[in-house]
Amino acid sequence: MPDSDVIVIGAGHNGLAAAAVLAGRGLEVLVLEKNGYVGGMTGTREILAGCRNEVGASCLFPLSRQVVEALDFEGNGAEFIDLPIMATNLPNSGAAPLLFYSGRLRQLAHIVYRHGPSAMLGFVRLVQYCKYPASVMDRFTPGRAPRSAQELLSAAPNAAAREQLELAFNGSAMDLIDRFFPDPVKHRTLRALLSFAAIQSTYKGPYSPGSAMCLVYTLSQDGEGGLMRRVKGGMGSLSEALTRSIEAKGGEVRLKQMVKCIVVENAKAVGVELKNGERLTARVVLSNLDKPATFLRLLGEEHLPGEYVAGVRKIEHRGAWVHLLFKLDGLPEYGGEWSSLNRDIHARFGGAMVPDPEEMQASYEACLRGELPEHVPVAFQIPSVMDSSLAPEGCHIASAYGFFFPCEAPDSERGKLRDEMAERVIDRICQYLPDFRERIVERAVFSSDHFAAMHGATNGDFTHGLIHPEQMLAARAASEGSAHATPLPGLYLCGSACHPGPGVTFLPGYNCAHEVIQKEFA
Repeated sequence: MPDSDVIVIGAGHNGLAAAAVLAGRGLEVLVLEKNGYVGGMTGTREILAGCRNEVGASCLFPLSRQVVEALDFEGNGAEFIDLPIMATNLPNSGAAPLLFYSGRLRQLAHIVYRHGPSAMLGFVRLVQYCKYPASVMDRFTPGRAPRSAQELLSAAPNAAAREQLELAFNGSAMDLIDRFFPDPVKHRTLRALLSFAAIQSTYKGPYSPGSAMCLVYTLSQDGEGGLMRRVKGGMGSLSEALTRSIEAKGGEVRLKQMVKCIVVENAKAVGVELKNGERLTARVVLSNLDKPATFLRLLGEEHLPGEYVAGVRKIEHRGAWVHLLFKLDGLPEYGGEWSSLNRDIHARFGGAMVPDPEEMQASYEACLRGELPEHVPVAFQIPSVMDSSLAPEGCHIASAYGFFFPCEAPDSERGKLRDEMAERVIDRICQYLPDFRERIVERAVFSSDHFAAMHGATNGDFTHGLIHPEQMLAARAASEGSAHATPLPGLYLCGSACHPGPGVTFLPGYNCAHEVIQKEFA
């Protein structure tokens, strides 16, 4: 008899979601995690003294109602924090900031007043234009098997819909943005912000072919769970809630358990072997890791068709960014032309500091050459504005991602480049918050190689496969006609390497659990 019904490799948010659903069906589930904490790239732990820091995801976007009901975060101790201002987006000097308010009327008034009626009209038309391609991508649809781009094009109801899909799959972000925000002066802020939305999960610039897909994917925030929110205690609180849920249902989550390999007998996955030599067996094995980590590191290509292995090797995994964490001795203030934002403390919660699209493209091209970008786009957050439990009394924590770091530079140069990139990110922040640097008490700097070591992500890629057209939809499936089955019987994938892809939606794990129940335990 196997030791368990299901073994899940990795206690990231999707692995835990799958385990919670399976344990809820009465199955004996064991989750194995190499680190001493749960959550992976949605975990929270102390990096800076006395703080709860997130190394990875930091905000919760809308979730499918089915996922929320099934996982019952609040019933397992998680608390959500509503954000009056979800993001403060800061363009280059001379252009107006764009704030995203949770109140619909306030949001409409802000866009019209600060950016003009044409910006409002352009935004409405852009969202409407993206609605069809976003809907067929099924980013928030539980239980839907992925379809290929060609299938979607063939099924388009008319020529206009087909043209929308072709642009989403093949065009650049600027092809899309230029349609609705053509004026580089009047629409400067929106052009910059939307360009930034198109590059965060890619290895492309906003003018690069294929970058439109990431923009459409980002705009498809049409889940049923409401607006962007924070989680009290950090994003790791969601994974901690899922761990409690699993254990309450009779499952087990073991930390500091390094899986050495997936055990195969008679051409079927039957369990795992740990680094310490212990063997654990199960009727089914789920991997929350990406495809190269699962198939090439833990399984071994001898158990897979050669053609499939070649495809896995071609998956583009790059992390062209640095991630910074800060402990601050107080709350920094906006200066100069941005000082009016200090009137509402919620405007300091976080957002983006974005250069013009042309500068972003130049920064991407510098990255390709192995050079540091001159104009660093930055996503920033000071979450202690909304959650004082994250930092010691009198202090704040902040985080930032700086993009277009030359991640393919030789190892001998990476440390120096990383430190220089960190200084450029801080310089960029100080253009808007002039006292930021002097408030830094402690900091930590990570790049993709750290994410590879900490989280087991191939090349540190937090997307488990960049949002490039050739890597999305059915291309994320490992087995035809299934979102999660692999060519090896008994082995399934449950992480963001699966459809619908990256983001804290919990859908890959939730969907995988239901597929496993149907195919293995019906």
